Amino acid sequence: MEWIIVDLETTGLDPERADILEVGALRVRGGEMVDAFHALVRPERPIPDDITRLTGLTDADVAGAPSEREVLMRFAEFVGDAPMAGHHWAFERSFLLHRAARYGLPLHPGDGLCTLSLARILAPRLMSHRLEYLARRLRLPAEGSHRAMADARTAHHLLVRLEEKARRLPPGVLELLAGLAGLFSPITAAWFEQVLRLHEGPQAGRLEERHGLYYTKPDLPQKADERAAPPTPDRAKLDEIVQKAKDLLIPGGPLATSMPGFEARPGQLAMVEAVAQALAEGKHAMVEAGTGTGKSLAYLVPAALIAMATGEPVVVSTHTLSLQDQIAERDFPLLRRIFGDELRMVVQKGRNNYVCLRKVRSEARLATMATPVEDIQGIMSLLVWLTETPDGTRETLSKSSVGPGLWARVQSESESCIHRRCPFFQPCYYFRTKQAAQAAHLIVTNHSLVMSDLSSDHHVLPKYEHLVVDEAHHLEEQATNHLGFEVHSGVMAALAHRLVRDRGRAGVLAEVERLLDELHMRGAVIDGLEEGKEWVGTVGAEVDAAFQAIQAYVPAGQSEVRLDGAWRQSESFQAYREALDQTKAGVKRLQELRARLADLVKSLPSDDHVGRVVDAVGFLGAWLDGIARMQDVLTEGPDDVTWAEVQTGGSRARVSLHRAPIDVARVLKQHLFDPLRSVILTSATLAVNGEFEFAIRKLGLEEHARDDRLIARTVPSPFAMDKQARLYIPSDVPDIASAPPEEAANWLTASIAHLAEASRGRMLVLFTSHALLRETARQARGPLAERGLSLLAQDVDGSRAALLEAFRAHPESVMFGAQTFWEGIDLPGDQLRSLVIVRLPFAPPTHPVTAARLERLQASGQNAFRALSLPEAVVRFRQGVGRLIRTKQDRGVIVVFDKRMVTQRYGSMFWKSIPGLRPRVMPERQLVEEVRKFLRDAPVFSEHGAPAALSP
Repeated sequence: MEWIIVDLETTGLDPERADILEVGALRVRGGEMVDAFHALVRPERPIPDDITRLTGLTDADVAGAPSEREVLMRFAEFVGDAPMAGHHWAFERSFLLHRAARYGLPLHPGDGLCTLSLARILAPRLMSHRLEYLARRLRLPAEGSHRAMADARTAHHLLVRLEEKARRLPPGVLELLAGLAGLFSPITAAWFEQVLRLHEGPQAGRLEERHGLYYTKPDLPQKADERAAPPTPDRAKLDEIVQKAKDLLIPGGPLATSMPGFEARPGQLAMVEAVAQALAEGKHAMVEAGTGTGKSLAYLVPAALIAMATGEPVVVSTHTLSLQDQIAERDFPLLRRIFGDELRMVVQKGRNNYVCLRKVRSEARLATMATPVEDIQGIMSLLVWLTETPDGTRETLSKSSVGPGLWARVQSESESCIHRRCPFFQPCYYFRTKQAAQAAHLIVTNHSLVMSDLSSDHHVLPKYEHLVVDEAHHLEEQATNHLGFEVHSGVMAALAHRLVRDRGRAGVLAEVERLLDELHMRGAVIDGLEEGKEWVGTVGAEVDAAFQAIQAYVPAGQSEVRLDGAWRQSESFQAYREALDQTKAGVKRLQELRARLADLVKSLPSDDHVGRVVDAVGFLGAWLDGIARMQDVLTEGPDDVTWAEVQTGGSRARVSLHRAPIDVARVLKQHLFDPLRSVILTSATLAVNGEFEFAIRKLGLEEHARDDRLIARTVPSPFAMDKQARLYIPSDVPDIASAPPEEAANWLTASIAHLAEASRGRMLVLFTSHALLRETARQARGPLAERGLSLLAQDVDGSRAALLEAFRAHPESVMFGAQTFWEGIDLPGDQLRSLVIVRLPFAPPTHPVTAARLERLQASGQNAFRALSLPEAVVRFRQGVGRLIRTKQDRGVIVVFDKRMVTQRYGSMFWKSIPGLRPRVMPERQLVEEVRKFLRDAPVFSEHGAPAALSP
């Protein structure tokens, strides 16, 4: 086929207001470039500064260029009748359509081939599908970016690479992709049909096919009954395990032999001893081990020894997926070299993280021309992803390929699972993992799943006696979230829409009604479905009214409000209760319908029929459960806190209801620490001012500590912070908290620009306020650009992962982040040289959970600030500081724009919690020079170090 690959550079996104600056196009025939078109365009208005920074084009560059009409007339002659393609074809098409109408051009930019859409479909595991990222990630020849000719050439190279990828797909998958593409783009369908004629086929034995669906072939896990449990080790054997754990990590030991460059670290050996002792003696342990200690191996080695000696699994729980990946991809292969292939490990995630093969097949079969294009393309991405994913989990699938709405319809769920009647039960990714976990020595999971397992009496994870909790500073937060509940107006509306839409003519209930009609199944169920569709509309309207009553109670300018005694005396509460009272009759009838549908499953003739009815039962059940949670809010629990959140923006406000326990210590003690033989808690930040009292109290370990069942230890850091880092505080910094956001951002902009110039970018700025972050980003972008530095601001310039990738690719940048940027970012070597902390990270005392906990402490006669607010802020501060020094070779500066660290008596607790750091206070001008000198004397790395990663 012949294509015209086109790229436009413009002064904006709106074709009615923006000018075209440059047109670049290639004529491609048989995959080869045979002709090219390029022209600059003289715009009607001056080029905006941000466009000049992006493209490099100035008003002088285009002053002598031809007009837009003249260029596009020549471009129309170049195109002729050939079909067009572009990386963001919808963007190019909108401008060309507008100009064709304006100038009466013989251009017909209708259906076209979009390489952005193709990339999302054929490369569904990539984090981003921006052209610049794809060129770098796929190592495509690229002459630059944001210039029309360069981008057109890159898009051509991308199209060739995507065709090569598509040719290796099974013919059955290509046929499905062509059929689905035909629902929204005949040209895209024709491209897939051409690829099908040239296909090369997949690697032999890599895939399996059932009912027309292709997916990665499952490994056959060892059955649980094949694992003979060794005899319970005696005391001598346990002592031997402790010694063996230490011997494995000593200089010249098996680990050093297996891992070139391995360096035995005193902190790691001390942690191995503490963990092994706790596991062997049946005690709990709390071990603080900072970055560079090698803590994952320090608990994995004794955990593996105990599991292999006792035949009982050890569960390892993390907060971040990146740490799970590190354990699976880096640490476990190393453990296998030491212990041999008999050591088995499984990474088990929450059920909703796994895809349901049956639902994917159903979505592909039910798609029509009425299905939204983004959903059709998402289904196509899923079909390709299933031929690649190793475990069928959401984390291996790009969110730009499959959005949250489609994923919610294809995720694995207990409510809609038909178990052994499912044609995909044997290869099901979720059940594959559960089966493998039964035979594993080490089960790696997350804190939320551990909480689910404890509350379900071990029905989620295999039975275990030993638990390792890494990133344990998040345990209380996860317990708080999991032991409460939340109901979102958007989710409830989406479920109702999924059940009934288009006035009852479409939706899950209508699909079941048609199915039963096809099977000639009459009677009470059919009548109940017809009535049920009406009840969903009636009840849904009352649910919406209840959320509106809550929204009316939230004060203007606030995003959250506590639903306490004052609310229960308000008009909002009365309206909320009346709305929910109106749902009771409908809820009762819908519960009866759900029971009838569940009973009907037994008499259906095929697995496909069963699956569709069970889906209806699941969606209806989830919606009714949400209404039950809303009813629960009407009663006040003395040990719980209830609140509402409202997010404005868009056509409708989004309201959510939340309930959480005020104190989780009692629950953790009862369900975690009392029943389990040993729990190992580890993190880089557990202690406050060198003491574990705060963590012990908030996690419910006080009784275990008194009974000598808790080992608490801080292991030495391998870093020399007094030599590798400097902590500065400007003596002339204003009180940022009391200043208006514009004024505070103005001061921050000037100071950050000077510091960033001194460190040549490589700077992370941590905020506690999203509003201040956005305002500072708005003001700082220009001054930083004038110094040749890029700004990457959270939620302004992209997601956390995208910003990290861009930061690594362009080190002369400044990255602004809040909340999630305070931890889990690993930028070793020369990638990060300066860390700015705008304010000390105290949690807002007005947040409902924080406020309730402070009130309870105050009521018990304690100083709530020192018992909760201060130690939490110190832990958070330590997390933020930990972003800077990641290796023994790192060197950098920390600048804190908060004088409370030196003017308040409690301020010393922050810097004393970082051994080796003392604050240096001086005027900002002097501070910048000190920073410049310290960094100038630092060693220069020839490489930017390891890739930016999300890590502990």
